[in-house]
Amino acid sequence: MNSSRRPNMRCASRRSRCGCSSRPSRAGSLGLFGEMIRALTFLILVTMCSCGQKDQAEDALDQARRLASEGKFEEALQKHIWFHNHALEVDPAYYGVRLSFALRDWVELGKKYPAALTALRKIRDEKTSRLVTGQADRNLFHDVESINEYLDESAATVELFKKIEVAQPDFAASVYDLADKALIATGEYALAKRYLGNPITRFETAKRQFEDGMRYAKTSQKDDASRRAFERIFTDRVVRIIRVLDKSGDQDQAREIQSKALVVLDNSTIRNAISR
Repeated sequence: MNSSRRPNMRCASRRSRCGCSSRPSRAGSLGLFGEMIRALTFLILVTMCSCGQKDQAEDALDQARRLASEGKFEEALQKHIWFHNHALEVDPAYYGVRLSFALRDWVELGKKYPAALTALRKIRDEKTSRLVTGQADRNLFHDVESINEYLDESAATVELFKKIEVAQPDFAASVYDLADKALIATGEYALAKRYLGNPITRFETAKRQFEDGMRYAKTSQKDDASRRAFERIFTDRVVRIIRVLDKSGDQDQAREIQSKALVVLDNSTIRNAISR
């Protein structure tokens, strides 16, 4: 994406001083933030506003892109490492960009410069070690989960979750919403079912947030794109609930959730979520 046309990412990732926002307030609550991050890249792409001069963090990310395009790969890598380590010190609003755009660009750099992937895995492994040795930090787990997702190494998230479950089951429960996609992708349905909680409650939360999102979309300058984004978020969430129930043997409740979801949003993905 040309930097002259790219939206200001810091503004797009929060309710900003210039008056725009990328999501309704309840959709950003801590317990469900991981779910929103999965759609953040798309929402940022369709949220346009200007928030003034670049700060050090945004400048570092722009420099990483420019240096990569110029073939200065090691210099680009150092900018990515700096952004990952220091962006939140500049402004916590970079939380979403740091775990979406920045990781995407880092992995793209790694396709041309393998040392970049080595560096990213080293950071991932260090953070993983801290979690395994007892540091119960949700944001740290989110870092690891996001890095694994962009590296296409979701099995590593599952392995980590299993270790945490043994040592700190309460902490495992608190990060299930960040780990569920990896658990389902690797077929760990029984494990996911243990931490799913009350499926009806989880569905009702997804439904409420979808309705909040659709109200927000009506006020957005990019209403159609925002609507599609919130439809995708809702669909992804309810399909994961349905799939966990279906694959773990609770077909009756899977069908109940599916029926409720289709009343809210009727699409082929939800209709086909249960195995035939």
